[in-house]
Amino acid sequence: MISRAPLPPPPPEIRSWSDQEARLAVRDGAMAELARRGLSAVGLVLLWLLGAVAVVGWAALGLAVRSVETGGLAYATAPAALILGLFLLGAAGVGLALWASRGREVRRRLADWAGVGPVRPDLVTHRRLRATGRCAAWLLPSVALCLLGLRAALPVGGRLMTASEDAVAAQSLVFGDVVYAAGMGATLLLTGVLGLIRSVDHQRWAARYLRRIPDRRGGGAHR
Repeated sequence: MISRAPLPPPPPEIRSWSDQEARLAVRDGAMAELARRGLSAVGLVLLWLLGAVAVVGWAALGLAVRSVETGGLAYATAPAALILGLFLLGAAGVGLALWASRGREVRRRLADWAGVGPVRPDLVTHRRLRATGRCAAWLLPSVALCLLGLRAALPVGGRLMTASEDAVAAQSLVFGDVVYAAGMGATLLLTGVLGLIRSVDHQRWAARYLRRIPDRRGGGAHR
């Protein structure tokens, strides 16, 4: 779903490799490709699109609730808006599950390839595995989405608390708007958290894996 091209396959049995250097070269290439695919721009955009679908779904649910509140001719739009909202939220949920499953598969294959052999002090490969730029490209907008989600959702709680204590505020409260604002805020927050987790998880994995690289002392590498 994230990409038509298949992921690099899991490593074969070590006994089938006759040349250790060739094995490590294949390993490095597979891991670099997996790191790229796990933090691809397509994956990030897909996450945002799924979040946008969920936001539209919440808007439809908010319209359904508001139609019931308004009554009259607007009442007839409630069932259609409700069905549309539930459909969009269900589709977004399924898409997010597949998105997360793809990420877990990338992570498993990275772990499998990491066990093929010792870490080599190849700076080019290490930069590709760390994927610092890709991690930042995921991290920064994800933090921004988390802040937007909090900004959208927190006032809803305040309005509900005020309405519970003030009869005038309760009469002016439109629950359709509350449903939409709360759903949008939660969706933005969840979308940001998922992107944040993907970025931080890769950085932590790369730091643990590449920590096994021996220091170069006296012009050579010592294991």
